[in-house]
Amino acid sequence: TMAGTGYTDLREKLKSMMPYRDGHKGGGGVGGGGGSLPREPPEPLYDRKRRHQEDSGSEPSDYEDQKEEEEARKVKSGIRQLRLFSAEECAKIEARIEDVVSRAEKGLYKEHTVDRAPLRNKYFFGEGYTYGSQLQRRGPGQERLYPRGEVDAIPEWVHDLVIRKLVEHRVIPEGFVNSAVINDYQPGGCIVSHVDPIHIFERPIVSVSFFSDSALCFGCKFQFKPIRVSEPVLFLPVKRGSVTVLSGYAADEITHCIRPQDIKERRAVIILRK
Repeated sequence: TMAGTGYTDLREKLKSMMPYRDGHKGGGGVGGGGGSLPREPPEPLYDRKRRHQEDSGSEPSDYEDQKEEEEARKVKSGIRQLRLFSAEECAKIEARIEDVVSRAEKGLYKEHTVDRAPLRNKYFFGEGYTYGSQLQRRGPGQERLYPRGEVDAIPEWVHDLVIRKLVEHRVIPEGFVNSAVINDYQPGGCIVSHVDPIHIFERPIVSVSFFSDSALCFGCKFQFKPIRVSEPVLFLPVKRGSVTVLSGYAADEITHCIRPQDIKERRAVIILRK
């Protein structure tokens, strides 16, 4: 937490750390370490294995299989899943998500609350941040929080129907969440491999799934035009009404993504972070 650092606002803390890339020893996932290293997530092991096979024409060795299993084990160690929300509770929350969508369509939210992309809309509440093509300089570590007040507050129903239950089940402490993002995917939508920005978000990262079942994949490489996704280090089924909690290795040391083939019908997720 920022208690004890003298900063009440993450923006001040980030300013004091600038330029973030040069010498900040952050967690490993987005490249940690010193100034000149490219800030890329670590290359997944299975990808190296495949390259080794192509180079040598040999089958993967037992040693490489073991390394891959070991990495999958490390990822699993940082994942906790709970089935917390009943079908009735899901339906109630899903109706509220529909309200958010219709409010956005009527233009009732601030400009930066809503971020539209093909097959995926994002709604930022509490705190929003710039990422991807919105950045002047691309790449992990470049993401920035919007100035305070540029996105709408977290809706009351998120506190009442979602956050309260997570606090009651000791998934997160009271008062932890100040950022709630709703990602609303159409069939075939996806989110490419990424690590949630280590310099912006504390851990754990908590997400709750709605409308349909899907899956989260770890350690995939994406290629585009046409879109292709390599085999994951770990494939994690994510059911409607389930809570997924990422920390440690799963949050920091490996990328996660949602592949287009894993969104078979509309799916929404509420991501709760500090």
